[in-house]
Amino acid sequence: MGTLSRVAGLMALGTVAALTGIQFVSAQRTNPPSRDPLVAPPQIERILRRACYDCHSNETRWPWYSHIAPISWLVVHDVTVARQEVNFSEWGSYYSATRRHKLQWIGRILHEGKMPPWEYRLLHPVARLNPSDKSALEEWIASTLAVSSPEQSQP
Repeated sequence: MGTLSRVAGLMALGTVAALTGIQFVSAQRTNPPSRDPLVAPPQIERILRRACYDCHSNETRWPWYSHIAPISWLVVHDVTVARQEVNFSEWGSYYSATRRHKLQWIGRILHEGKMPPWEYRLLHPVARLNPSDKSALEEWIASTLAVSSPEQSQP
């Protein structure tokens, strides 16, 4: 039992040393300036800010756990990917056809209940979309798509 205890102690010490060491490998948390942000009705903007902007904008509020490796690496990666998919801080710089495509994607994801992701909602319960939020977003998407022309190709 003495050897097993010693091995367990060394493993624990090694784990603590590794976790301490990786804190020096920081993730790049950035919030670039907003270039051409989304302009939406106030209700829609409030919902999007509450539920979407932490990942899908340049206005990310970086939580405490985004400063602790290796979790920080995952958070930064998720935000980077989310901004590439849809970035409300650059919405106006997208071509009309791109905005249309992104709105259709948002509508699909909203309908499927995939956004915000469950792991984000777990840590940020205020980001949950209630039926009223979903309905407002769906109506906004439908009305925006109805007035936008698929033939337009300029921002």
